[in-house]
Amino acid sequence: MAKFYLMLFSLVAIYFINKHRKKIGKKTKLIDRPDKIRKLHKKPIPLLGGIMFFSSFALMNLYLILHQELTNISLIILTCCTCCLVLGLIDDIKKLSYKYKFLILIIIFYFFISLDSNLQINKIFISTFNKEFYFNYLSIPFTILCLLLLTNAINLIDGIDGLCILVTIILLIWLINIFQNIETLHIVLIIPLVYILYLNLKKNIFFGDAGSLFAGSLIGLNIILNYNIQIKSINFPVENIFIGLMLPGLDMLRVFFIRILNKKNPFSGDRIHLHHLLTDQGLSSINILMIFFLLIISPILFNFFTETNPIIIILFYTLFYVMLVLKLNKLHILQKK
Repeated sequence: MAKFYLMLFSLVAIYFINKHRKKIGKKTKLIDRPDKIRKLHKKPIPLLGGIMFFSSFALMNLYLILHQELTNISLIILTCCTCCLVLGLIDDIKKLSYKYKFLILIIIFYFFISLDSNLQINKIFISTFNKEFYFNYLSIPFTILCLLLLTNAINLIDGIDGLCILVTIILLIWLINIFQNIETLHIVLIIPLVYILYLNLKKNIFFGDAGSLFAGSLIGLNIILNYNIQIKSINFPVENIFIGLMLPGLDMLRVFFIRILNKKNPFSGDRIHLHHLLTDQGLSSINILMIFFLLIISPILFNFFTETNPIIIILFYTLFYVMLVLKLNKLHILQKK
């Protein structure tokens, strides 16, 4: 019953934010204006999706506080993710340089993961080689690197309506199912996110950098925490984590590689992401969302329901991804002729 009321209150909060979105957007300057280059929407749209998502998360933690169930590590995650949200809000308003943004993210992650070793990647188990790997004094730098990569991958996938929100929904559901010990209250975030997805597809609001940074940090910290808890009782294959995050990760690495190869800043904007390649083929946002849903969920389900070696799934999926991108690039070249 508590989960139902939390979801209800979250939906009400999101409804009121949406109802007053223009006024809120104007007063806070959280407005995304079209530039006819990369931002192709026709009118200014409030960047309030991140605040909507945070309101659900804040209500969930308020419930834990009132029932004296908020643990120290949950408080650390709440505060860290809030800092990432604030950084994203500043970025949405001021358009920070990627250098400053990454520096601040490094400081945020370093400070908060240093408070509890359960938020640090100290050990991983690679089932393919049946080996445990310990990071020792490199655990904090490696954890920060992983969090930076994940938050950036989630941020970069926010290129068409609904995509970043859909990926967040999928990853949260995946997290709830893959880990035995994850806080079940996280399920109250799913329905509000579906509502935010609906509002985004209607072009009422955008998720913004605040939403993507908040989502990336929340997912990343929960993966690390629950992986550390679970690996204490069983050798949990790290390949399972990689399989869940493959699509945003592969697309980010490919884009970075191409930009560096072309002697461009890897953080510069362009239209070479997978969702852009699909858009160039004339596919609608809904069709692209369906394709991404299938691309993300397929390897997860295959890994969950079959006895196939995870490394085989990873290799096959990577090959499939490369072939898909090559095919889309070829079609794009043919269209230009």
